[in-house]
Amino acid sequence: MMIRQFWFGPTVVAAALLALTGCAQSGQVAQVSSAPPVATASPTPTQNPDQAATTQILAVYAGMRQAQAAAEAAGSMQNVSLGSYAAGSAFDAIVTAVGQDAGNGWRMVGAPVLDPKVTALALNAQPPTATITDCMNVAGWHTVDQFTGKDITAPSTHSSFVSVSQAQLGQNGWRITETEVNRSMPC
Repeated sequence: MMIRQFWFGPTVVAAALLALTGCAQSGQVAQVSSAPPVATASPTPTQNPDQAATTQILAVYAGMRQAQAAAEAAGSMQNVSLGSYAAGSAFDAIVTAVGQDAGNGWRMVGAPVLDPKVTALALNAQPPTATITDCMNVAGWHTVDQFTGKDITAPSTHSSFVSVSQAQLGQNGWRITETEVNRSMPC
């Protein structure tokens, strides 16, 4: 599964949530009948556990990056549900970065373009874990002075960097627990 655009609208988020909860299967059509429902023994199509986990992990990763962009744009963690997507050092790093940028009078405008892939998945580990490798294109995500609106993005020879994140399955579902953008590794 490839997620190209970082910023998702309400329709896409709602569709993703439906897909994650398994409320609909592709191609199914509801049929109306006047007869009472009858239980059948026919099997329902199921998704491969690796595919289901990958879909959930990529949705959590995209949610984390969307929450990060919203917090960076606002200069605040208020009204940002980062805890629904991140925990541990990933959560702490984003909260710290937002606080430091806000303290410097900086905001981030635009959004990165993501291309994440689950590159390792250990569903039998205790707890289950995954590695997400992303080529983050930050050409459209800029640091601006909150007072003047002037673009103060540091010059770089690359606009795309490799980001490697770790995810872990816990009581509340998958969370990104570590994330690191390697600015010396273009992609």
